Order: sequence, then C-alpha cells, then structure tokens
Amino acid sequence: KFIHRPFIALSPNKTWEGFIGGGFFTLIFGWYYSGFLAKYTWMTCPTNKFQLFPEPLDCELDPIFHKASSIFPPQIFEIFPAALVQIFPGVVNICAVEGDSTVLTPCVSGEPSHSHHHFELVLKDVYPVQIHALSLSLFASFVAPFGGFFASAIKRAYGIKDFGSVLPGHGGMMDRMDCQFLMALCTWVHYNTFVKMATVSVPKMIYMYNLMKESEKAEFLKKITELTQGGKS
Repeated sequence: KFIHRPFIALSPNKTWEGFIGGGFFTLIFGWYYSGFLAKYTWMTCPTNKFQLFPEPLDCELDPIFHKASSIFPPQIFEIFPAALVQIFPGVVNICAVEGDSTVLTPCVSGEPSHSHHHFELVLKDVYPVQIHALSLSLFASFVAPFGGFFASAIKRAYGIKDFGSVLPGHGGMMDRMDCQFLMALCTWVHYNTFVKMATVSVPKMIYMYNLMKESEKAEFLKKITELTQGGKS
C-alpha cells in the first residue's frame, strides 16, 4: 500500500491503489480484448436463431469492425496537462496559424505565428470499436465505481454489510452488480449516440408521420406524390 490516505469513508476497504490500478488495467484490457473479439463473426454478426449446433455466421460487417485509420478524440487530451500528453508516442501538437483556427498545421518549435490549438493522435490499422471500448473502459474505471459507493451508503444507512448471502464472502447478487447500473446506462447512451447508425423503416416513418401537424402531413404527402410520379416518369 503506497497511499495511506483513506479513499472513501463509505467503503473503508476500497484503496487508492485498487482504484488507480484497476482503472489502468481496465483500459488496457478493453483495448486489446475488443480488438481480439472483432476478428470473430460470432461477436460482430447479429443473429436471432438459437440452435444446438449453430451454423457459421456470415454478414456484411459494420464499419466499426473494419480496420481503419482513426483519429483519437482530441477532447480527451484537454483533461490532461500538456507536458503529460506530449510524452505519448504518436501525439502531434496542432497549431493555428496567426490565430486563425481554420488554418491548422503541425506546430513548428520557435515559429511565432503558431499557437497551440489541439493535440492529435492518428491510430493506424485499428478497429474503430477499440476506440469505443476505450471510452467505455474509461467510464467503467473512474465513474461506474461510484455506483458501488452509492450502494455502500445504502448498506451503511441500514446497518448491514451485504445485500444478501447467495455468494459466500461476496454477499448477494446486488453486491456484485451495483456498479452495473451506471455502466448499463452509459453503454446505452454511448451506443445510441456514437455507434448506432440512423435507420429508416416503415413503422418508424408511420410513427414520425403521426407526430406531424396537419399542414406538415399534407406537405409530406405532396412530396411523396411528387417523388413517386418522378420515379415513374
């Protein structure tokens, strides 16, 4: 134990070493394991068939499962000191020329017209899903544990050690799943915001049509009629 200061009073058994070390190894595991799973169609192709002896899956893979050159989100670097960011291999300091943010170029040391704009990291030949896995791992490391701290506060308020006794030495299922509530919400929001592509279907179109005003419905039907007649001609 290197840090003797208590981590959080609500959960005395939690330590700074566990929090920091767990976060570090979660990021590493999330990066490499997601790249490993992306190679197998059973992890990348959807299916709704349940068979005792399943057949090999074959599908058109989503772009996030194809290797590509990806630009690491520069906003991530803003939360770290500049001196720390610059020691990472591959990170390029991007500058604005004469203060114009529309003209960006790699910074040249000693050039007076260059001013720092952002840090950029281009990752070559990686699966885009690895970037998403890294984001989820970051949340799982530093935010999701607070779901466990909240559960510890509830147990402390009721004067109990565990929520159950199904798992000897660990308590009940709730004791093992307390962090998953925040993690599940984060995964759902991340998927629908950054991963899921916008799809169009007949039920969705009908639903959106019913939300329109009468004037908008009339305009919509007029446009559909024009498109249909244009296609026939």
